[in-house]
Amino acid sequence: MTHTKSNLQLFTVRDAAKLLDMSEHTIRRLIKQRKLPVVRIEQRIMLTASGLAHLIKKNTFPAAQEKRPETDICFRY
Repeated sequence: MTHTKSNLQLFTVRDAAKLLDMSEHTIRRLIKQRKLPVVRIEQRIMLTASGLAHLIKKNTFPAAQEKRPETDICFRY
């Protein structure tokens, strides 16, 4: 089985909070709500790079399209 570096990269709650510019409390709340997957290694809670990327992708929304008036008249200034 082949692993890439991104598949093996793990972050602590503190590291993930710094990376996402959030509080550790918010990261722990996302974990408790099961919106952020974790890897438990004995007593440590670790987050995967792919889990963080999924959270970002799931919460990314496209920019709003600029609405133009529906008219055939073109004004030039």
